[in-house]
Amino acid sequence: MIKSASGLSRVVQSTLIFVLITLLCGCGASSKIDEFMPTRIVSVGDELSYQGSAANAYGDRMSVNGDGTVNNWIVELATDYGITFDPAATGFAKPKARVADLPAQLNGFVPQAGDMLVIQGGNNDILFHTKAVINKTETPAQALSTMTTLGTTFQLFARGQLSNFSHILILNINDLKGSPFAQNNAAAFAAAWPSYTGGITQFILDLTRAYNTSIISNAGSYASGQGVRLFDAEGLLLTADLQGYGITTAGLTLGACPGLNVGLACNFDPISSTGTADPNYVGYLYADDTNLTPVAHRLLGNLAYTFLRSPKGW
Repeated sequence: MIKSASGLSRVVQSTLIFVLITLLCGCGASSKIDEFMPTRIVSVGDELSYQGSAANAYGDRMSVNGDGTVNNWIVELATDYGITFDPAATGFAKPKARVADLPAQLNGFVPQAGDMLVIQGGNNDILFHTKAVINKTETPAQALSTMTTLGTTFQLFARGQLSNFSHILILNINDLKGSPFAQNNAAAFAAAWPSYTGGITQFILDLTRAYNTSIISNAGSYASGQGVRLFDAEGLLLTADLQGYGITTAGLTLGACPGLNVGLACNFDPISSTGTADPNYVGYLYADDTNLTPVAHRLLGNLAYTFLRSPKGW
């Protein structure tokens, strides 16, 4: 039996559609068709991921506290996944932690199926070595070399955890070159190293790039649907439409709680309109010299979630 031209056309179309669906289904099947959805988030890191203390009902996070909004990116990430983050069970990040301190945070922890490990850190090393260079206890070249090595150390720590966690999200460090910390120390850096082109702004950028580049070098490849994923926090805070999220031009370089160490000391009650934070803190990127405001934390958590649900995630 001979088919008509229109019949042949319909057969060809049907065949092409079937082939297309087959190809689409075959691309990253384990990551987007059998998609990984964590049941718990396990957090390792520093101030950025610190959840506060149980004694203070977790109201002493390293941001602006007390306004009732989500003010930590890990909580935002968990909320977007539809799960509850339990700091007492899986929140191990500590203030002032440096790269060398991260492995010990997991000592004694027993992972469960469905855990997603989140690792970040390195900014305290940037601050430590910047101060060391200003104090001339080390040279800029020595600091750059050390940060390069620390980036590799961070990467190897993350990869080493693949024997315990099948899904690991790592963050690189955000660039503090425009932070209040950089501005407050610009004159001292210039006095100590007048020949360093670009001053402290360029130096912090150089340290950040040295570290972040080492994180991604020799990263290896992972089976679809598992392994280590890198979220670019540096690129986000450099390129995101921050003003679209309400952060003003002035708020890019000022601290909402100037002169204070964030935690319990940095707060605002919207009902009484009282607190130590600038009432307009929603327009700020930084809560103090280096730590982020709630709006920046929510942005970071939301976009990390978007990244993980994209083809680049699991």
